[in-house]
Amino acid sequence: MQSELDARTYVRDLERRLQVALFSDSASDPEGAVLLVRGAMARDDRIRAAGLAAETQRLATNSPGNTDAAAAAVHARGLVERNPLMLDQAAASYSADFGHARALEDAGIAWADLGDRCAAETRFREAHSLYERLGAADGTARVRWALRAIGVHLCHWTRRNRPSAGWDSLTDTERRIAELVSRGLSNREVAGEVFLSVHTVAFHLRHVFWKLGVSSRVQLTRMVAEGSPPDGESSWRETLV
Repeated sequence: MQSELDARTYVRDLERRLQVALFSDSASDPEGAVLLVRGAMARDDRIRAAGLAAETQRLATNSPGNTDAAAAAVHARGLVERNPLMLDQAAASYSADFGHARALEDAGIAWADLGDRCAAETRFREAHSLYERLGAADGTARVRWALRAIGVHLCHWTRRNRPSAGWDSLTDTERRIAELVSRGLSNREVAGEVFLSVHTVAFHLRHVFWKLGVSSRVQLTRMVAEGSPPDGESSWRETLV
């Protein structure tokens, strides 16, 4: 019992720290804000979720012109109200792929809860396709489970059999990020090019470093400049178009 209480205290303190970081005016993270709302709703803590949604709306209000912050505010409210139309609106408004995919997934859940299996399946399939393109295995697994829960089985998945390391192990998103980094772009500049959050770009870049066995942007730039892919630099660049 004591260990369970300690764990709850740890999670609560961690969430408080995350809330300060995610909702700060100097470095806001709308995608992260929605994840906190999702977590609260998963624990059926609607009061906390509503408070976090209000903070997400404040974040959007203080960031005029930030389409993802505005989408996140609608997303958060849609989660709290379990409103599939709001979640559809959020999905259509995101410029960031991960935000788009999560909103589609949440919209699918909301439609399924209302008994609209057709609408739920459509959203889940779109989310699955997007997660797969992003190389987000946890997202595709969640959506496959959600599809099975409404009686749909994906029987004709197309998977690329990638090795665990080397150029061929990179997903399309990782390759695109590696190419942009090799041009000297910062993580924030890369995020603007690929329509992902800075945090998501950093996540992908860590995977690129690990898969290619490099530890710095300089090493990565050298590998791309030297045309390290087996088929030469031209084939490398063709995959990025």
